[in-house]
Amino acid sequence: MAIFIRFAGCNLRCTYCDTSYALCSSDASIFLTKEELLTKIASYPWKRITFTGGEPLLQPLQELCEELDRAGYEMNVETNGAVPLLSQRPKNLFYTMDYKCSDSGVKSHMRLENFKELTSKDVLKFVVSSQRDLDDMQMIIKKYFTTEKPAFYVSPVWGKITPAALVDYVKEKELSEVCVQVQLHKIIWSPDKRGV
Repeated sequence: MAIFIRFAGCNLRCTYCDTSYALCSSDASIFLTKEELLTKIASYPWKRITFTGGEPLLQPLQELCEELDRAGYEMNVETNGAVPLLSQRPKNLFYTMDYKCSDSGVKSHMRLENFKELTSKDVLKFVVSSQRDLDDMQMIIKKYFTTEKPAFYVSPVWGKITPAALVDYVKEKELSEVCVQVQLHKIIWSPDKRGV
């Protein structure tokens, strides 16, 4: 189990965004100080945290992550790849970084320099909705990741491309390092259900 912390606010407007309610704060938002958030986190028995959004790196996370690292938490920061990563990575932190492909409408916002910060403990995720997006994924992997490699995940945009099409592409192109991922919560529950 993990503690899931969703931050409001995002610097991108992806065409397929499935968390548009997190693009900016709303009546459902809860505003906490760093100390209040640390207290809330400590109230749970789990030592894994996922920071997501919106875009969590728009928040001042450096000090919070350093404190959580010292307290023995494992942290995953899910980032859209269009903002700088933390200036100093805590030991127990890994990134799940998106690469926004052509059909996202925001491909030009990607910070390719972030690739240099990714290690084998990180994930580079491609959310795809077309053959063109799959070709983008293959090009990025081949061009930028010849030595140090993160894990590569590819996930379908819900209702736009089938998981089977992703598997077929990965097999055809012999991309053995790419894992096909589906959003299980959209299969188990309604695709629009929140809080699961």
